Amino acid sequence: MREKAMIKSAGRPIRLVWMAALVMFSVMAGAAESERPTESLRLWPEQAPVSPDRERVENGRVVQVDNPSLTPYWPDNPNGAAVVIYPGGGYVRLAYDKEGMQAVKWLNELGVAAFVVKYRLQEYGHPAPLLDGLRAVRYVRTHAATWGLDPKRIGVLGFSAGGHLAGSVALRSDFTHDSLSDDPWGRVSARPDFAMLLYPVATLEKPYAHEGSVHALLGENPTDEQRREHSLEHQAEPGLPPLFLVHGNEDGSVPVQNSLMLYQAALPHSPKSELHIYQTDRHGFGLLPDQGTASNWPEAAADWLRFNDFLNAGE
Repeated sequence: MREKAMIKSAGRPIRLVWMAALVMFSVMAGAAESERPTESLRLWPEQAPVSPDRERVENGRVVQVDNPSLTPYWPDNPNGAAVVIYPGGGYVRLAYDKEGMQAVKWLNELGVAAFVVKYRLQEYGHPAPLLDGLRAVRYVRTHAATWGLDPKRIGVLGFSAGGHLAGSVALRSDFTHDSLSDDPWGRVSARPDFAMLLYPVATLEKPYAHEGSVHALLGENPTDEQRREHSLEHQAEPGLPPLFLVHGNEDGSVPVQNSLMLYQAALPHSPKSELHIYQTDRHGFGLLPDQGTASNWPEAAADWLRFNDFLNAGE
């Protein structure tokens, strides 16, 4: 009886420690939740607007952005991971609902915080979209602790031309510009920990380039050197984060060779990368149902995220 009493007595402190830890975690989680913004955040709050605060929308698509922004969407059961989303639209418009809000719903269901970016388009051209894309990752990572996020599990997701931007962020995270010499967040890493690219505009070189995206980003007469500089397959080097690529084998707008060439270039530097090619001629299928086997890519992506510990902190 005395031995049992001792065991019970010894167990109390352990239970108390666990209870205290749980209370502490709940307090911290509650504090982080109270700090989380719910409104759109201007990507460049320390800079004066480049023009009147203007955004033009036509037929449900954003067609002009003068003050780029980041809009957060929080899951009910967060796991600490975050994904920055770049909708596509050929650098001419943003398919904000189909390739923004639908992706938000999917990610939130996985417990992932989602941030949709409205980046500058053809009115500005390079380097404005890339600067906005990099700034969005820095913004999230800078506030990770305050928002209850893991700064080592911040990824990017891009569709079509947004895939080119997300890929550029992943492969050119050290890109800088003279105008940012005094950027207070300049030392914060813009390198995402993973990148999911859906039917991306990866190459800007002929014959597989999407010429509309090329001209919107680089102007009507880009040089061969400019095309090569912005072609993602030429940017792959050591330190490349894992890529998850999805493409239709008969994509009539952005040929599948875009993803094939990028995957081939990335794999030696990023062995955790995956490429999924589906039997479809559709471009821009996003998360729409009834797209044949291509509708299964979110499940494959979720499996990839779990397998690589992006949905849960690794041991």
